[in-house]
Amino acid sequence: MEADVAGLQRKLMRTSVRPLDPAYGSDGIPVQNNRTLPFSVTRAWSAPAGRYLERWFLVHPATRTVVFEGPIRDEVLIWGLQALSSLTDRLMNSFPLEPGPYLLVFALGGHKGAEIEVEAVPVSGRPA
Repeated sequence: MEADVAGLQRKLMRTSVRPLDPAYGSDGIPVQNNRTLPFSVTRAWSAPAGRYLERWFLVHPATRTVVFEGPIRDEVLIWGLQALSSLTDRLMNSFPLEPGPYLLVFALGGHKGAEIEVEAVPVSGRPA
């Protein structure tokens, strides 16, 4: 019997995008006055063991324009296909972003691994 090993076998198994301040909800990118508030992007990769360049991009769904590139990081160590390798970026610096739907596109080793929908959610002043 042969194993099915077609393709690059680089898969994103879990993702979450959430405000760092839980007062702004548990999901999505918080936006106030068309600027982002601090948020995190967490993902768990399954891929052959090794070191890879890993990136993500925030993309406008209608135009497919990249509106933000995630932090540039050195090569990341991926544990292998049997163990998930988790990464988290905490984005503290604000950038311009209008509320609405977006896509997060993830790449590992220069190859697209996944694309997920994310919402930029308008929030008002800090709740009491």
